[in-house]
Amino acid sequence: MKSISVIFLVIFGILSAFLFSDTPKLTENDFEDDIAQIFKQSCSTSGCHQGRFPPMNLNLERDKFKASLVNVASQELPHLKLVDTGDSAKSYLLMKIRGNKAISGKQMPLDGPPLQEKDIQAIETWILHLKTGDSTKIDTDETGKGVEDTEIAKRKIETKPAFWGTRLVNLPTTQTIDKGKVLFRISHRYFPAVSDGYDDFYGLDGPAVILLSLGYGINDRLSISLARSNRFKEVELSFKWLVLEQREIPAIPVSAALNVGGGLITDIEAGEKTFQSKNIKFNAQLSISHRFSNAFSLVLVPAYSSNTNHWESSSQGTLSLGVGAKYMFPKDFSLIAEWIPVLAGFRAESSGWGIGIEKKIGGHVFQVFVTNSIGMTSSQFVPGGAFKLQDGDFRFGFNIFRLF
Repeated sequence: MKSISVIFLVIFGILSAFLFSDTPKLTENDFEDDIAQIFKQSCSTSGCHQGRFPPMNLNLERDKFKASLVNVASQELPHLKLVDTGDSAKSYLLMKIRGNKAISGKQMPLDGPPLQEKDIQAIETWILHLKTGDSTKIDTDETGKGVEDTEIAKRKIETKPAFWGTRLVNLPTTQTIDKGKVLFRISHRYFPAVSDGYDDFYGLDGPAVILLSLGYGINDRLSISLARSNRFKEVELSFKWLVLEQREIPAIPVSAALNVGGGLITDIEAGEKTFQSKNIKFNAQLSISHRFSNAFSLVLVPAYSSNTNHWESSSQGTLSLGVGAKYMFPKDFSLIAEWIPVLAGFRAESSGWGIGIEKKIGGHVFQVFVTNSIGMTSSQFVPGGAFKLQDGDFRFGFNIFRLF
């Protein structure tokens, strides 16, 4: 009987401590892991709100979403804040994920299923637990338009890189691979000419010169790539280092990226050794770009490659100066062009050139163009092209980039 009384008193004491003790208050930190997971699954997927140039300058990765959202003016409706700690109901983030009629553009996530109500409630609860702090007041005029529109417009120039792809057609751009990301590239240059007509479907019946490449971002400024082309069965290893970025130093209005590497020809005759000097190539390109606006960018690429005519007994190197441009229309649809005249050394029949269109969709960049060069490694495109425009002797080609 005594033992039963003791047990009863112990249970009563535990229940009393639980019922009458102060319940710890939850803070925004208790919700951030859940919010980060929601954004990771639905919003910061490959090509969406992540990386150095996320859409609307809004990065929703785990360590960046809070700074990108809290008391930050929306770029679509600058008189509203993405997350308003002073009045959570006015948070533009909640309006976008709910598909409110007052939003500009489409409901988010774009091209994906809407967030579940439980996830929306979790985001709303997180906002309610944020500290109000010293939020910046955004005044509006009689039209309801934010007076900070000028500042927002200035920020918009930084929301897109000078170039989406790491290549324009063949020329390397100043675009790099984000840290920890993998970039897969597949490139085709159809060998039959467009002038061959319908019988060869304007060259698309093939065959084709193909290049496959894998790149990895060591950090946001340094990446490594390994590529293989079926032309001469060449393997190319290259490094890209982003030396300067235009938006970093106002006094230097350009970005600059150094590309260095080497190639190895593995298509050899019987009895020959693969690793001999005539099969090894070294190359370097300095890409210098200027972004005039989100729509228009130029790139200048002085380039050198050794042993560019390796099939000759006395091979030469090639020095060229490539120039390229991109003009973007709405919806990330662009016109791209490049021209690569040779300054010294071995040259093909004519300067290399390409002109086409580009479209970015999520983590993909698609490029379709016509070109007079079927070579895609550095030593193959630097000397120019073997086909002449005036003869209609040019080919269709494409590049596809996929970021993981």
